[in-house]
Amino acid sequence: MSIHLMCLTSDGGVPIYSKKRGDSENLPFSTIASLNGVHMFCKSQGVDLPITYLEDSMIMWKEFEGTIVMIGIARDITEKTLRHLLDYSYQAMVFCVGIQSIKKIKNIDRFKRELKNYYPLIDQLLEVVESDLFRYVDCVLCSESMGMLTKLNEFSIQIGSPFCAIMVRQRIACGTEGWWDLDVIDRKLLMLLLNASSTVQQDVPVYLPKKSPSIAYRFISIPLTQGVSICALCGAEPKYDVLQGLSQQFWMSELDMLIAAEQKYPKSFPPTVELDAHILGFLLLNREHAKYVMSRGVPALNNAAGGKLRSGTIAGSSSAHRLDILRSFFHQSVDVMEDTLREGDRVMNLEQYWCSDYHKCHALIEGGNVLCVLYTAAIPTHIMRIVTQKTLNTLISDKDVCW
Repeated sequence: MSIHLMCLTSDGGVPIYSKKRGDSENLPFSTIASLNGVHMFCKSQGVDLPITYLEDSMIMWKEFEGTIVMIGIARDITEKTLRHLLDYSYQAMVFCVGIQSIKKIKNIDRFKRELKNYYPLIDQLLEVVESDLFRYVDCVLCSESMGMLTKLNEFSIQIGSPFCAIMVRQRIACGTEGWWDLDVIDRKLLMLLLNASSTVQQDVPVYLPKKSPSIAYRFISIPLTQGVSICALCGAEPKYDVLQGLSQQFWMSELDMLIAAEQKYPKSFPPTVELDAHILGFLLLNREHAKYVMSRGVPALNNAAGGKLRSGTIAGSSSAHRLDILRSFFHQSVDVMEDTLREGDRVMNLEQYWCSDYHKCHALIEGGNVLCVLYTAAIPTHIMRIVTQKTLNTLISDKDVCW
């Protein structure tokens, strides 16, 4: 895989930054200037050239606000992924400096200095571009989440912010109604900021590209335990040290509950949930709130369920490899079919199957939920639908779990 990401001014083609990931060499300025020249020539002729394909790669251009142009060159990723990367790269710029600074770039050197908090976000985007589900935020299912949500709503009122969430190892355990009302792009960038930072403790001004691109909020993140933190969007007051003291005092009586929630990592689902022995992993998505949970640490199939494991089979593979298969299944099968089998705003009930020598995949869309399950090859194909349905009901029916 190889990716080059470049940002230039629209009028003069002045480079703002150039990033790369993969095994390719840095592009010389002459090449970057030529790519921008292609865009400017097409624009002057009233022609839109969004993408062109080379023998083993593709080049994509996208202009924003008439002031900046994003150019992406990529190999071994999909066109959809590259488009998401360009869009999120721009949204991250708005997130850091605000829409007005982008609409009117008066001094290019000053603009570059204003982007100091932006570059770690771009590095993080490039790092996760292959594995990220851009239209969803990462969550964890835990049986303590309903209790935490009750306390979180009280805390939200106390600090005067409707936008609060509790994070377990940088994954959302629960959030207030205001938090889930935020556009997924705004929530995604907040999560990206947490993951890109070297510290959990945050007090950063941010512009939400969808909710508030011109007026900054303060994004606050306060650690409650080693792996649990509380996040909130606030105004100028109260100050961070006041919020920190208030948080520690408010949550002190709930430490046992927070520690119990943290112990759900890395499985990301409660220990009370018993999965079928053939299940190697799952991806659960909620389209209404644009969130997902991926199972981690699901044990391999035991001998009683499927006999001895052969070396190199999917059941004996790493957890990361299983999750890669689930992502590929979702992108190449489920996500594509959702776009085509849609009646207005409603997606018709849909099932998808993948079968190979080493594993099988099954996806079920039911209402606002999508469940993709990775099975061992030993499971009979006609049984998968029953097991997937049962698993979906088990995961979302627990009243103590927020989903």
